[in-house]
Amino acid sequence: MQVTLREVSWSDLWIWFEFEESPTEKQRLYLEQVLDAWYSLGLLGGFNASRLLLNDTDEMGISYSSYNLEDTNPMPSLIHNMGTTEFEGSTAKCWFDLGTADALSLDILINALETLSNEYMPIVRLTIGGSEESPPWFMEDDN
Repeated sequence: MQVTLREVSWSDLWIWFEFEESPTEKQRLYLEQVLDAWYSLGLLGGFNASRLLLNDTDEMGISYSSYNLEDTNPMPSLIHNMGTTEFEGSTAKCWFDLGTADALSLDILINALETLSNEYMPIVRLTIGGSEESPPWFMEDDN
């Protein structure tokens, strides 16, 4: 799966997918479930990089460690809105307002989509950013 980042607007973010072939109804459902789950976690503030209390702890140090939420008081990090996933042939797109979510949210989505691509439905290209008008792989390369 090739991942490309284009112009990223946090409040007007388009995510584009190109598949090897038109996805089946079951494959469409898989993609929609991944995006819905990602959005739900973001809506609940799950992508807050300032509250990664266990991230830098080694596996042995996690057991019996304290997790004190009162020691941190970060700004909420919430995804605000999600559009409907639209499919056309071997492409799909979906719109998001990432609100105050951290870039961590995109890393988590890319990780989940990589597994989806490897196990359930090959995704040729994932493009994050750009505009709604046309698939970004038809535009000239920005680099």
